[in-house]
Parts: sequence; C-alpha cells; structure tokens
Amino acid sequence: MRAAVITCSDSAAAGTAANTSGPLAASLLGDRGFAVLDEVVVADDVTAIAGAIGEAAAAGARLIVTTGGTGAGPRDVTPEALRALGLRELPGLGELIRASSRDRVPTADLSRALGGVLDGVVVLALPGSPGGVRDGLAAVGALLEHAVAIAGGGGHPGDSRGSAGTLATVAPQAHAGVAAVVSDAPLSQDDIAAVVARPDAGAVVTFVGAVRDHDHGRRVTALRYEGHPDAGRILAEVVADATNQPGVLGAAAHHRVGDLIIGDLAFVAAVSAAHRAEAFAACAWLVDEVKQRLPIWKHQQFSDGTDEWVNCA
Repeated sequence: MRAAVITCSDSAAAGTAANTSGPLAASLLGDRGFAVLDEVVVADDVTAIAGAIGEAAAAGARLIVTTGGTGAGPRDVTPEALRALGLRELPGLGELIRASSRDRVPTADLSRALGGVLDGVVVLALPGSPGGVRDGLAAVGALLEHAVAIAGGGGHPGDSRGSAGTLATVAPQAHAGVAAVVSDAPLSQDDIAAVVARPDAGAVVTFVGAVRDHDHGRRVTALRYEGHPDAGRILAEVVADATNQPGVLGAAAHHRVGDLIIGDLAFVAAVSAAHRAEAFAACAWLVDEVKQRLPIWKHQQFSDGTDEWVNCA
C-alpha cells in the first residue's frame, strides 16, 4: 500500500532545524510494508498543509501521515487544515495515541493527534517529535492497514472477507498497557512490547510465533490463517484475563490472518510485570490460553502436494 509522509514545521521548512520525525515515520511505515511515495516538509500553514495532502492523495497515497502541528501553540494548525479539507475523523485513533503514552508523558493529553478518512484516503496526524511518531505508530500501527482497506471500500469487521480476500478483525480492546488485535497487517515485536512498557515494570517478556518451513516431518510450502469473525473479541477477553494474573501490569497480543510466508510472524504476545518471574509466568499463560481459546485455523500446504487444516493459534 502506498503512503506519504508530510512534516509540518516552520523551522524544518526554513532549514533552521533538522527534520527527524518525518524520516522516522517513513522508516517505520516501510517496516510495516507500506511503500512510501514521498516525504515532504511544509511550514505550519493551513494552506500549505492542505496543498501537500492534496498532492499526496493525487499521487496515489492511500495513507498520509503528518508529523507536527498537533500541539496547543498558535502555529499548531495541522488539525485545522485536515478539518478544513473535510476530514471524517476516526476519534478512536487520537484517543488511542494519547492513551498509549499517558503513563510516561504527563503532557500527552495536550496533544491533538488525530486520524480520519479524506476522500477514501486515511490521514494520521502525529506529534512532531521522534518519540511522538514512534509511540503513535506503535499505538495504532496494527489498525492502519485495516483502516486503509475499509476506507478504500473493503469489508468491515465481521465480514467473512474484505475486498482483498483477507479477513481483518480488529479487537474492541486497545488502550494504554493493554492491546488485542487480529488483522492481516504484518506484526512487530517492538510495537507490542512498547504497548506494555511502563516505568514501574521491571520486566517485559515477549513471545513470537513465526511460520516455520516444516511440520511433523513434512516441508511446508504455503500457509494461511483463517479467523472467525469473533476472533478479535475473544482475543481481547484472553488479554483482559491475562491482566488479572499475579503481578501483571500490562498485556498485549496480536495475531495475524491471511496468507503468510516462511519466517513471517503469525503471533506476538507481551506481558509486563514488576518482576521477571511474574512476567514469564503470565506470558506463558497468555500464549497457552490463546492457543486453547482463539478461533483461528491454520491451513498448511506441503511439498508433497498434500494439505492440512489445524485448529490452533
């Protein structure tokens, strides 16, 4: 999917300050599988920002990420530029961005970060710092591909398939320290660890389940995960139960669906606690519970021409 990054900054546009947040946003989007078409810098000006967004959309960007201009200062006008263009806001995106950093950044609630849809293009307005970009994309990154698919006319959660032929179910639970997502977007171990990280957490334990090239002596050549429409809701319930394990401060789990290749991450989980023993125990519990309860089925194809369905996570 095509994306564009726009840095909104008077100083960066004038060349008096380095643009660090824009290149970081482009790099992180590339890590998520987006093809970044352009990366531009404009001044904190409603007309300039709106013009850059229009040019990015005309160039074929399906996702436009802006960085900067979301604060409370008189020159912070990125939200005004987006609303002037007729943005249909998705309030949950801005709420999730602020919630994800509230425990670590006392001024998080002064941010006016937001996201929405503009003529079929998803637009995400992030803060103008590298930390704000990193935290913001970690908070909502797993939702972006699904949002782009929906904005472009794909299926909704609960549909059996979207327009691209892949199931994408987003769990209803995702807030600071807790996240549960089922989608067809690539997974990131760093992103999910960032969700559960807290100043009072002395230990963060993560689990990564990757697609292997063999199963019971047979060589796997292709693999697809199919999920029930309720998979997101059930994963959210399991993650919520994990937060009730002894000593747990945060828990998160993401499961991918759709076609995967050897080496792709299929499942990532993370748990934070004050001490390592509690974190290890809770993460093991979470992984086992997901395997037992999550209605996601694995379809494997083998080099000998046979195939097999497996009811496991």
